[in-house]
Amino acid sequence: MKLFRALTLLLGLLALPARVVAHQLDEYLQATLVDIEPGEIQLHINLTPGVAVAQSVLGLIDRDRNGVISTNETAAYAEMLKRDLVVRLDRRNVELKLAALNFPEPSELRTGWGVIQLEYSVTPGALARGPHQLSLENRHLPTVSVYLFNAGQPKSPAIQILGQKRNKIQSTGEITFDFHPTPKPFNTGGIVVSLASLFFVFGACVWQTRKKTKAGL
Repeated sequence: MKLFRALTLLLGLLALPARVVAHQLDEYLQATLVDIEPGEIQLHINLTPGVAVAQSVLGLIDRDRNGVISTNETAAYAEMLKRDLVVRLDRRNVELKLAALNFPEPSELRTGWGVIQLEYSVTPGALARGPHQLSLENRHLPTVSVYLFNAGQPKSPAIQILGQKRNKIQSTGEITFDFHPTPKPFNTGGIVVSLASLFFVFGACVWQTRKKTKAGL
């Protein structure tokens, strides 16, 4: 699955206009892959600062300027990014929860090839059968950033991606999907057991009645 996500993001990068590819060195690439499943929605975000902007991004992460990215600093940056993301399900704002994160060493980020990986999750609650819309607006560092937005292939057959829409720079996007859960099979076994219990009780009552009748004779 990780390989699939990486390939999806790579294909999205290749599909970008030449302007974006040519200026990666001085831009912050933010690629988001959205996985939609019946009980959970996940946002996998890969952040790649170009070599010309890497030091500025590091300044937002390494707050104490000691050259080491601490656990608290990674959590703080993940929270900063989360505040810049607006996610709506069927036009209602939903809460994001940080599910996973991975930060490369500062030296790797400075090369322009280091990738910050963040994963957020959304618990959608009980989805109604039929079409739904999930939208994302990414407001994080817009003056230096380029964006990618794409839906992953659902693992559950109950989810079907119907379409995607994005603005020109892909800082906002919308995924339309259909939820069609498989009906639960009819539980004939339970009915058979219930009928058997009913007949047993009925038989016992008849037997008791006959027993009392004979005793009376």
